[in-house]
Amino acid sequence: MKLSSAALFAILAILGLMAAGIFAYVLVLAPGMFIDQRLWWTGFVALIFAFLSYMVYAGTESAPLKRLAGGLFLVSAGSFYGSIFTSGSDMGTMLLWAVVLSVIVVVVLLGVFVMARDSEATQARLAQRKLTP
Repeated sequence: MKLSSAALFAILAILGLMAAGIFAYVLVLAPGMFIDQRLWWTGFVALIFAFLSYMVYAGTESAPLKRLAGGLFLVSAGSFYGSIFTSGSDMGTMLLWAVVLSVIVVVVLLGVFVMARDSEATQARLAQRKLTP
């Protein structure tokens, strides 16, 4: 195992432990919070960690970090949707927030699609190059 691989696994472990600790505190140990507040904070923390994972992925281009960022984004979106639909707000407010969140999710998914398309084009371009002896 090279040093860069060990450092990458250490980054993944640290991010995972930090996220798990914060999620455990918010979901289980936080006193005096309603379920919709717990879900909102879980979504917010997951969004922050997804962004951090993506930034580290942007520097390393490591596939496990990309999957971690995607998974944390899914947890974030799910938690925000759960927070919206378990709140005691009126139906109009819940619908408004659901539409806003859906627009944000679609924008992020379009960004992922564009990045994947560009990555495929780069890989196809690099595969055509021949190494000279």
